[in-house]
Amino acid sequence: METPILLNYAATLFWSRMFYKQNVFIKSYLQILTLLFILPLYSQAEERALLDLDLQSLMKIQITSAGRKEQNIADVPAAVYVIDQKDIEKSGATSIPELLRVVPGLQVARISSSKWAISSRGFNGIFANKLLVQIDGRSVYTPSDGGVYWDVQNVILEDIDRIEVIRGPGATLWGANAVNGVINIITRQASDTQGTLISVGAGNQEQGMATYRYGTKLNENSYGRFYISRHDQSPFQFSADKTDAHDEWQMVNSGFRLDGDVGAEDGWTVQGDLYHGENSQRVDTLWTPYPPYLNQVDDVVNSAGGNLLARWQRRFSDKNSWTLQAYYDFTDRDEIYLGQTMHTFDIDFQNRLQLNDGHDMVWGLGYRLNQDHFNNTYQIELTPDSRTDRILSTFFQDEITLFEEILWLTAGSKFEYNECTGYEVQPNLRLLWKPEKRHSIWTSVARAIRTPFRHEDSGRVTTLIIHEPTFSNISIFGSPDFDAEHMVAYEMGYRYGSASNFSIDSAIYYNIYRDLQSYYQESELSQIYFVNGMDGRSYGLEITAAWTPKDWINTELSYSCIEIRMDAQNDQNFYVEETAEGSTPQHQISLMANMSLGHNLYLNLGGSYTGALKAAGTMAAEHRIVVDDYFNLNANIKWRLNKELEIALVGENLLESSHLEFIQEYFTSPIEIERSFYTKLTWKF
Repeated sequence: METPILLNYAATLFWSRMFYKQNVFIKSYLQILTLLFILPLYSQAEERALLDLDLQSLMKIQITSAGRKEQNIADVPAAVYVIDQKDIEKSGATSIPELLRVVPGLQVARISSSKWAISSRGFNGIFANKLLVQIDGRSVYTPSDGGVYWDVQNVILEDIDRIEVIRGPGATLWGANAVNGVINIITRQASDTQGTLISVGAGNQEQGMATYRYGTKLNENSYGRFYISRHDQSPFQFSADKTDAHDEWQMVNSGFRLDGDVGAEDGWTVQGDLYHGENSQRVDTLWTPYPPYLNQVDDVVNSAGGNLLARWQRRFSDKNSWTLQAYYDFTDRDEIYLGQTMHTFDIDFQNRLQLNDGHDMVWGLGYRLNQDHFNNTYQIELTPDSRTDRILSTFFQDEITLFEEILWLTAGSKFEYNECTGYEVQPNLRLLWKPEKRHSIWTSVARAIRTPFRHEDSGRVTTLIIHEPTFSNISIFGSPDFDAEHMVAYEMGYRYGSASNFSIDSAIYYNIYRDLQSYYQESELSQIYFVNGMDGRSYGLEITAAWTPKDWINTELSYSCIEIRMDAQNDQNFYVEETAEGSTPQHQISLMANMSLGHNLYLNLGGSYTGALKAAGTMAAEHRIVVDDYFNLNANIKWRLNKELEIALVGENLLESSHLEFIQEYFTSPIEIERSFYTKLTWKF
């Protein structure tokens, strides 16, 4: 056995021993990984000549989110998955959440026509508050609710260059709330989207969709694009009685992007978006202080907003560059139980310095201002109804070459001050080892925090009204003493990319959580309070294998598993442990196959298995509902009539007429996602 193989085997045994104490199935997975590490090395020892060939294309993809600099995936000491433009074209998806279903370790569940629960490595919910999401570096994480409103994140899919998903903490570079992952949606430069694009489609659920985009060269050094789109979605059905769920959804978006150069050193970008949407919902638990007290109401959520972003980049040399970015984001959302307006201003500066002694440093400064206003109701009240919060931050990260082209150490930390919890430090330490050209082994330890959202530190939510023999209101109250949640993550990963169009990407992790959100109630009918009352841990494995056996077909198989164990210190029949543990499927499998059938005809298949959810949604034990496991199949066939015109026929959720994927935590009944078909015509000229 050669030296690299011995080192590989020794490292795997070390981690196997470490994780063995946590759970026996982790040891079994690590033994499988050991074989994955070693067997390709045996093959490589017999075929040294292949080292001079190009690696599998997956390993060459350039990403920026993992290190705030361009890197090959093979050189990133983190769990990374990239959805590129080709993947988007083949998917048949009509929204960003549907694109994200293929990412191993990401839990994506549709709640209704316009709502999704999306999280990384557990703790899923309509507001998955441990996942940071960005579009071109602009955060779309909502500090008022601690999550993302996915219904208003309607980027034209043809304009997305790639979606970079970092599973595991990214707080050292991106700050608070990047606890279990970061999703960065990166759009294409205006110079790459020249000409006209017209796209129209319709189906039984996708009732209507239309996009117009025009790109043009403005002058010798600048380009622009402008777009407008509309999407109409039909309602799904209630799980209980299969009747209309009153959850139809309409969204209109428009925007622009301008890119240009000033000489050889400077580049700039200005971009902006506007949107307006209406999504209906039936609210089952709307409390009022007058009879009948508990009401069922059909509501229409009106959402509107916009953003404007500007970025300037200067490149002094190959080893020295900086970026200055600023954006403004406005959101207005009106629901029957709460109306809210949010203004966000953010400015960010970063500098990359590559020193001659093997240091590749990135550092930066940031300032963010969040200003909110709420139209309080009897159901939900925020005190005060308007507030301004400021966040100051700085970070640094240094990639140190220990042995040229073999071993690298990355160290850094984020230093952040917010007006809610004060000073926070979020460091990481990462090690990357490349024993051979086609193999990458990495390990890391990192700390991340989640800051409180408004309900947790200054809110009141009505949960129950008792009107006999006397009137009594039971509510959940926020507390100014609510502190940040903390997590320390230990990770290890392995990548292999062969010259024969085969690659493997795998990761294992062990996360320790402290001071998670829980509830406290002195007696059965007294008020309830948000407290930092739950600790726990999670551990799991994610693995993806991509294989192109022939030039007309490529396949990808992904598997992920997770085990979550929580312990609530103040558990008083709220079942917060069961909800945290059961809101995420333990096992997920995804299999994709993309085929070229000849004559400009393409067939794309995607099958998946999602494990059951053991507990969903509410604090009361009698209302906890199990969501059964399910298999799913999506398929689309595309015909390119010529260079300009393409027709697509898409089928989604083909194996069942309808199925339940998730249960919203608040106010609404479970809704089943139905089988759908649509056809789409795309014309580029």
